[in-house]
Amino acid sequence: MRQISLLLALLGLLVTRTHADTIHAGDVFSWRLTGVDPGVIQDIANLQFAVGPDGIVNIPMIGKMKVAGLTSSQVEDQVQARYIADKIFTKPVVIISVEQAQVQRSVTISGGVKGPGKQQWTTDMTLASAIGGAGGPSDFGDVKKIRVVRDGKILGIFNLKLIEKDPSKDIKLLASDQVVIPE
Repeated sequence: MRQISLLLALLGLLVTRTHADTIHAGDVFSWRLTGVDPGVIQDIANLQFAVGPDGIVNIPMIGKMKVAGLTSSQVEDQVQARYIADKIFTKPVVIISVEQAQVQRSVTISGGVKGPGKQQWTTDMTLASAIGGAGGPSDFGDVKKIRVVRDGKILGIFNLKLIEKDPSKDIKLLASDQVVIPE
C-alpha cells in the first residue's frame, strides 16, 4: 500500500509539472527573445501577448499560432523551432512567462475543515497548504482519509498527519482539484 501511495504522489507531481503553467484563452504572457542579432529584433525582443478567445496569438514573423492548451515551455519550443525551420533565426531563445490568468482558477475544499469553499489556485499550492488556507481541519474532520478528486476521478487518499511528518508526501494540487475531508 505504501508503494501505491508513493507512486500516486509521484504521478501527481508529474501531472502538476506538465499542467501547472498551461496557457488558456484570455491569459496574458510576456516573452523575451534572445540569441539573435539585437539590431534585427529590437522591436520584438520584449513583448506582451493577450491570448484571444480562440486561443490564438499573432507571433512576430511567424503569424497566427494556437497557444491555448500548451504549457509555456511547449510554446517556447514551437516558436523556436518555427524560427529555425523558416530560416528567420538560427539560434533563437524564447522565454515565456504567464503574467496574468484571465480566468480565476480555483481548488475546492469541502467537508471537515473550518472554512470550506473555493480557494484561488497557485502553481505552488499543495494539499497541506490548501487545507491550511481553509482554516485547517475542523474538530470532526478525518485527516487520515482526505480524498483528492481530479477530473472527476479520485487521485488518491491522503493522511495529513503523515504529510506533516514527511513533507515530501505533500502533493501539488492543480486548478479545479477538489479536496474532500470526511467528517
